[in-house]
Amino acid sequence: MPRTEALPGAHPESPWHLTVAYDGTAYRGWASQPGLATLRETLESRLQRLFHQPDLQIAATSRTDAGVHALDQQVSFTPAGTPTAPLAPDQLPARLNRWLPLDIRVLAARRAPPGFHARHAACGKAYVYCIATDRAVTPFAARYAWHLWRPLDVGAMRAAAARLTGTHDFATFGANPRRDGPNPTICTLHRLELTERPGFLFVTVIGDRFLYKMVRGLTGFLVHVGLTGQPPGCAETALAARTRTAIPDNAPACGLFLARVFFAGDDWGRYQPPLPPFAPATLG
Repeated sequence: MPRTEALPGAHPESPWHLTVAYDGTAYRGWASQPGLATLRETLESRLQRLFHQPDLQIAATSRTDAGVHALDQQVSFTPAGTPTAPLAPDQLPARLNRWLPLDIRVLAARRAPPGFHARHAACGKAYVYCIATDRAVTPFAARYAWHLWRPLDVGAMRAAAARLTGTHDFATFGANPRRDGPNPTICTLHRLELTERPGFLFVTVIGDRFLYKMVRGLTGFLVHVGLTGQPPGCAETALAARTRTAIPDNAPACGLFLARVFFAGDDWGRYQPPLPPFAPATLG
């Protein structure tokens, strides 16, 4: 949650701020799509029922893609009134979770200061991508990781990752970037790190903003480097191309987790992601 004071006596129309975790396997991503099961529609419909407001709408910090998971999705909404029985912030998670499927959990709730908006207030995000490197993996790991047991040159991957860290035009790594603003494809990666653990390789990506499917594009590119042992300069070549066709396919969605949302500019520097992100203790 951001470093702002909760408002226990908030006006009925002050925003609510939720922290939500989910397994995205069964959903067609966050954004609502007619006739398809999405995370926004599932959560929003329960909130509409709870607040007796069929037009209530929610906003999220990250519009995760189909099959992507989250440990720290941040959601805000501003009701037009109060539920039939007024809710304290510590009561709302339990009430909502009774109505939600088990693969979506509201972890915390608070009343935010007036004007708070989860997407606009965020100043950065951290993602973790999981790669299973053993020849055989359990079905539990396979659900949340890209199974890739061919040998990887992790040193070459790290060298390429170092060339991608910083502020660059990441048009090559996004999919269908929106053309809003003067520099719509300029992003800053604070950290792009690879961590080896027995049976796994984790890619941690922390930045101020991300293009659509950018993290999966970066991971797919780094894996290609690891399989072929390309020199570090291939990263600059890929950036300069500014076209998605210049790099290999995206990494599969199943291994990607939205791990943390940052609301203060320096919080990312102290952040250490949970590895693996799908460990039970992480989601408790």
